[in-house]
Amino acid sequence: MRNKILVLAAVLTLGCVAMVFFSGQTVDKTRKDLDQERYNRMVAEEKLEKALVKIKSLETDLTNAQNQAQGLQTVLEQEKNANVDLKTELQKTSKLKEVLEGELKNALVPSPPPANP
Repeated sequence: MRNKILVLAAVLTLGCVAMVFFSGQTVDKTRKDLDQERYNRMVAEEKLEKALVKIKSLETDLTNAQNQAQGLQTVLEQEKNANVDLKTELQKTSKLKEVLEGELKNALVPSPPPANP
């Protein structure tokens, strides 16, 4: 009976040792997986931070480009208005020139001598 108890104790001991060994391997694998996940997360966070910085930079560039475009639009509108003003002045000057040419022709045409009664 004593031998049976010793054999049973030895089998239980071997079973416990095997369970501890396999549990240790499982814990080690789980720890490695956790470390890999943490590393992947850190890398992803770094990429996200870099992307956010780039987005802010591009947003700033976009705002600057929009401001420049708006400034150019204002200058374009001013130039259009100036062109309209110049066309109006040219039309007025052309009409005045025609009137003055007509008056000059009338002034250069000799008037008929007065009739003697």
